[in-house]
Amino acid sequence: MVVLCTVIALLVSASAPAWAAPGSERQSTSAIVHVVQWGENLSLIAMRYGVTTSAIVQANGIANPNFIYAGQRLTIPGSSAPPAPPPSGDSTSYVVRAGDTLSAIAYRFGTTVNTLVSMNGLVNPNLIYAGQVLKVPGQGEPDDPTDPGEPDDTCVYVVQRGDNLTKIAVKYGTSVWAIAIANNLANPSFIWVGQRLVIPGCSSSDTPAPEPSPEPDPPPADPPTDPVPPGPVAGMNTPEYGVHTFLWWSGEYRARDAQLAKDAGLTWAKELFPWRSIEGAGKGIFDWSVADDVVQKLNERGLKIIARVDFQPNWARADGANNGPPDNYRDYGDFLFALANRYKGRIQAYEIWNEPNLAREWGERPPNAAEYVALLRVAYQRIKEADPNAVVMTAGLAPTGTGLPHAIPDVQYLREMYQAGAKSYFDVLGVHAPGYKAAPETSPDEAQSNRDLGGQRFFCFRHVEDLRQVMVENGDAGRQMAVLEFGWTSDSRPGSPYSWHAVTEETKADYIVRAYQWARDHWSPWMGAMTVLSIANPAWTEAEEQYWWSITNPDGSVRPAYEALKGAPK
Repeated sequence: MVVLCTVIALLVSASAPAWAAPGSERQSTSAIVHVVQWGENLSLIAMRYGVTTSAIVQANGIANPNFIYAGQRLTIPGSSAPPAPPPSGDSTSYVVRAGDTLSAIAYRFGTTVNTLVSMNGLVNPNLIYAGQVLKVPGQGEPDDPTDPGEPDDTCVYVVQRGDNLTKIAVKYGTSVWAIAIANNLANPSFIWVGQRLVIPGCSSSDTPAPEPSPEPDPPPADPPTDPVPPGPVAGMNTPEYGVHTFLWWSGEYRARDAQLAKDAGLTWAKELFPWRSIEGAGKGIFDWSVADDVVQKLNERGLKIIARVDFQPNWARADGANNGPPDNYRDYGDFLFALANRYKGRIQAYEIWNEPNLAREWGERPPNAAEYVALLRVAYQRIKEADPNAVVMTAGLAPTGTGLPHAIPDVQYLREMYQAGAKSYFDVLGVHAPGYKAAPETSPDEAQSNRDLGGQRFFCFRHVEDLRQVMVENGDAGRQMAVLEFGWTSDSRPGSPYSWHAVTEETKADYIVRAYQWARDHWSPWMGAMTVLSIANPAWTEAEEQYWWSITNPDGSVRPAYEALKGAPK
């Protein structure tokens, strides 16, 4: 994957010019060593130094020109001086057009993504919109104010229905990687209708004759009363009772805690399968010992499994983030293929990542729904290759009112997922539904109007209905949802950020049972499995917030919520 980095290169020396910034250093009299910055790709680096991409690839033995990373040191052959400094102070305006990306605009004007971000005060360089006016470096307007044009050796192709990069590359006599580099594509497998792609190495005279345009789709009709499912549906009952287990790190207590789930009459267990714990030693080097035991313990007790798969290995992501998508999405897809192939028919469902609308779960980078959909697409395709009957669930999104760069509210993020084409790449929509301080029957309208309940729509269990409405708006009413985490906390510790919505253990028990009842009475047939928090990890203590959400204690003893759930009709 092309790392979205900043394109600034300079020569570091005792006599560095005043405009210099980190990025390059002199290696010898005939070459410069460029340190890759956040936002760069090889095409822009080559253009900056006046050399070719191929020359940089050959000089550095790069196996995949679409994969460079921040901090990587690249020898720039045939260059003994830093690039000319960017002009200061001079700028013109550019009106964003449908299909534009910031990287394509930067390429078009011979500048960098970072420069455009700085000049325009952009929070998220992946979010620009048609009609937006951007400052760009340079003097004067382009020849055509509505079309700034492309470099002489490029042309622009508008993606059509049925296109992929291979087909486009063949059409123009170029390569997939050349197009991916020129457009700073995070995932060459993910392009969309209407996207504008810069085609390097061609001019307008080389543009092939356009193919007949397909008939436009009719405008979407209002969803029918009894909609036909647009895609695979898991066919779960409403609701199916489940619990989040933490068997992975508790070998001594694995059988005990799996039995607790079975004895409560539950039929689903959501369990974390950390990617780095299985393939951490290197790509294709697997340690299945813990996974085998976890799957066996749950299967023996008749529990169906939802496998949450995230936490990338260190080798899969260069910046060392604790939890973030890999630099190459194919690595994640390859791992999921191996996982689904090994446990075909034994793991029933896969949750693709966790809370990607939070920066802390997205590699400490601003969350981006289009990036997540690209990852979801790879995951869906690879899992289905290995086990066509496996259910692919989207990640549960975190209810939040915080915006970029730290988070995107879940309703907004889900809308952006649909805009990016998510509809074709999941079977069940996963959601998170903590109840906070509100009783399970509390509506989002009531939570929003009641300051004691938090004063926001997401401060209630029924916020699920807001997400459901997004599905309906996108013609997806026939597809099921699954609540992958829900519950109430009893964390009343002084100073705890959760104490404002803590309830007693008895109230927690009552609310959990009533939540399942609400789903049964009001959310049929579109709600499937609901996994409550949780069978406690044996290692938890009262100092950790997870402890207070649980329905059991770390020593295996049970709390009122467990007893109430066990006794509830199912």
